[in-house]
Amino acid sequence: MKSRDQPPNLKPNRRRFRRRRVRQDGEPTAMDLIEEGVHLLRRTPLIAWAVYLCGVAPFIFGFLFFWTEMVSSGLAGQSLLPGALGLGALFIWFKAAQAFFCDGLRETLYGAGDVPWSVGQWLIVIRRQAFWQSTALIVLPIAFVITVPFGWAFAFYQNVLVSDPRDDASDGDVVRESWRLARLWPEQNWMLLALLGVVYLLSFINCLTLLMTGPFLLKTLLGIETVFSRSGIHLLNTTSLFVCCLLAYVVTDPLVKAVYLLRRHYCESRRSGADLLLRLRRSELSKAVLMLLTLLVAWPLLDSSSASLVAEPSVTQSSLERVDPRQLDASIDEVLERREFTWRFPREEMSEDVEMEIGWLNSFKEMLERWKERIEHWIEQLFDSEDDKDESDWDWDGFVGLGEVLSYVLIGCFILIVVYFAVRAWRLYQPLEALEGSAVSSAEVVPDLNSEDVAADSLPRNRWVEMARELIAKGEYRLALRAYFLAQLSALASEGIVVIRLAKSNREYSDEISRRAHGQVDLLELYRQEVSLFESVWYGERATGQAEIEEMERYLTESGVLV
Repeated sequence: MKSRDQPPNLKPNRRRFRRRRVRQDGEPTAMDLIEEGVHLLRRTPLIAWAVYLCGVAPFIFGFLFFWTEMVSSGLAGQSLLPGALGLGALFIWFKAAQAFFCDGLRETLYGAGDVPWSVGQWLIVIRRQAFWQSTALIVLPIAFVITVPFGWAFAFYQNVLVSDPRDDASDGDVVRESWRLARLWPEQNWMLLALLGVVYLLSFINCLTLLMTGPFLLKTLLGIETVFSRSGIHLLNTTSLFVCCLLAYVVTDPLVKAVYLLRRHYCESRRSGADLLLRLRRSELSKAVLMLLTLLVAWPLLDSSSASLVAEPSVTQSSLERVDPRQLDASIDEVLERREFTWRFPREEMSEDVEMEIGWLNSFKEMLERWKERIEHWIEQLFDSEDDKDESDWDWDGFVGLGEVLSYVLIGCFILIVVYFAVRAWRLYQPLEALEGSAVSSAEVVPDLNSEDVAADSLPRNRWVEMARELIAKGEYRLALRAYFLAQLSALASEGIVVIRLAKSNREYSDEISRRAHGQVDLLELYRQEVSLFESVWYGERATGQAEIEEMERYLTESGVLV
């Protein structure tokens, strides 16, 4: 029998981190918020959509123009300052249009009338969003890299954006209230980010699919040839990917605003009870509509009710058919043997041979479970805090599900690393016969330098250089000069400066170098000198000797092709 003065067991419970956080009263799930957000967007007035599109379209086009100008234009330095100023102005207008759109969502949610904004409210929104949303461009990437505070930071900036401009609260009060609401229900917030990330990824894939298949459908069905259908796989470049990212953002951003407006509404309702008032208002309206429909449906049936009761036929005992019990049992057994019902039966016990075969799987599963428990215990020690349970403090219980997901992710990464190094080791220690076979197969494919249909990317740069030196040893200087020139084009293609096409001329390659090689000033001049030397020998009547070979080697050494 234990003594009453015996100290309690202070050993920490290693399984405590696996408990599930109890969802609080009034806290909707992430899927509920997504569904309500979709229905809220369907009921949003057209004026809110029009203002939103007037804000997002100039910003997206301006951002795309600024991106392409800075990446590919030779006059990027001259247009940097005015382009940045114009893009900043479009960003401020875009955020103001988003705030107006969120106000339209709020009016739709509460059933309020369309109240236009005053000039003062527009100025308040522009001032507030211009300051705080500009800091999001710095804070959100840093928070995303750190990962843990990203959910709070993202929810904070969304709360600032969906705040009501008609409130008389100061900017400091709005920021403090937005931060307090962002810290509530962290598990729900992370689930929202995960679901919205899936929506964004699907939108990106749809936009990319449309961009890749649209030009080819026009060519196949309507016979319309465009520059996109002629580009082929090169249509998949950084600019097209950036366009798909922007289009996916335009598709998902209204849903993000609607979802976080609903989340702020439910968070504020914990103190104000606005959700109860909204439900009461909707229930009164639905009761009135239901009563009216009941009267309209029941009125024609009142006259015929008495006649139907009088004319109701009596059911006699003779009309009932007797069923044989054995036939009924046979029918039941036949139905239960069908496939749609057999899966409900308990499984049969496995034999000892089968259990021995899957024994190593069970041991592997137990090992993964032990590793998972260790990782969960480590995460628990990082985030465990029992000092203060006040509502305003950090609530780490929302990361219970995140900890389990993180443990599985770490185990999966460990398995992938092991598989990667195993494959590398297998490739590294291949038999010598396999390596010799691959060398023979690659040596068999040697392009004919006398042919005009030789592509520079058919061989790597070092292979062209080796071929040129072999031809120099044989005294075939003309072919060696062409091999050196193809080595230069292969090096440019491997760096992404040019795209090799048989139909392109050397002048077109020169134009590509001028557009893309911004940091290599002398590369364009060296390439033009190489083209002049090669064309004078290959297409002209200039004799080829050791002097021409040395001149080409000097050009290639300066460009970095020869070391």
